[in-house]
Amino acid sequence: MQTIGHDAWGIVGHHWAVDMLRHAVAAQRPAHAYLLSGPRHVGKALLALRLAQTLNCEQSGDAPCDDCRSCRRIAKGNHPDVRIASLATQGATLKAEEAARQRDLRIETVRTWLADINLRPYEGRRRVFILDDVERLSEGAANAMLKVLEEPPPYATIILIAHTAGDVMATIVSRCQAIKLRPVARDAIAPWLMAQGVSESDAVTYAAWSEGLPGLAHQYAHNPEAAGQLQAQLDELLALSQRPLVECFKWVEEQGKAFRGGEQAAVYDTLLLWQRWWRDVLVVAAGVPDAITWVNRQADVTRVARGTGVVPAAAFVRRLVLAVRQLRENANPQLVFEQLILQLPDRQ
Repeated sequence: MQTIGHDAWGIVGHHWAVDMLRHAVAAQRPAHAYLLSGPRHVGKALLALRLAQTLNCEQSGDAPCDDCRSCRRIAKGNHPDVRIASLATQGATLKAEEAARQRDLRIETVRTWLADINLRPYEGRRRVFILDDVERLSEGAANAMLKVLEEPPPYATIILIAHTAGDVMATIVSRCQAIKLRPVARDAIAPWLMAQGVSESDAVTYAAWSEGLPGLAHQYAHNPEAAGQLQAQLDELLALSQRPLVECFKWVEEQGKAFRGGEQAAVYDTLLLWQRWWRDVLVVAAGVPDAITWVNRQADVTRVARGTGVVPAAAFVRRLVLAVRQLRENANPQLVFEQLILQLPDRQ
């Protein structure tokens, strides 16, 4: 059997996880079910895809060749033995308004995804079923999943992907081999971007912005519009410190309307972005400037840190974390954002 190192999987970081999966494939003992968890953009979906390719690669090695018909078809999403489902695929079957409002993976989605799991492989050596957004399973869908996890066919591998493993039903977790992916070091992401043709200065900047999430770093590096939108959104948040209160409350109304209108993810992203800025202020105020995210705005971070200090910066970071929790507990979004505006440490 051909043996190839973990770099052949094309994944930055997570070498321990790749090596564990490689060894399982080489020993012909893959688990019947895996649970890949970790923050969005950390590399879970790519790891799942690489495992599916390796299990069915025509070269029969411990890494995908990326060149055989099977590897290419899996990468394109049209291999008959690899079935992928998620909130996105579920939404594609719904009307636009209904798709925007969807909150859970439905039992119908899981049943369709697993409908022919008991059939033997059509072309490959192994059938692979990949389900993203597992933390969003409805109760009925989770129970349908459990029945399959209890007695899966020997020629099938189920790969579940969760962004917050703590929200996955414990009985599902107990039936899977858990692989928890963590953010990747900046000094691993930057060279990875440079190998793709990104300049050193940009690679360092995007690696810092990504906070250890290779998918985000790749997006910023290869999509100037995404990078520009991120900076524009940060500019808008920083401007709140100088804008009159009446304008700030108009912004508060916009956030509340967006949240109530089904754009919760965008609102949470805004709060996370704000947290990242104030965390930078906090670490600079605490004397650790090398740890900042916004390396392209170091002078601005330093100026605010000097004018704010450690205690107010730390208090506002805690307030932002509390705001996220309050929204998840169904607090009034407009009241949550009003409190944030009124407690901004650097308002003039």
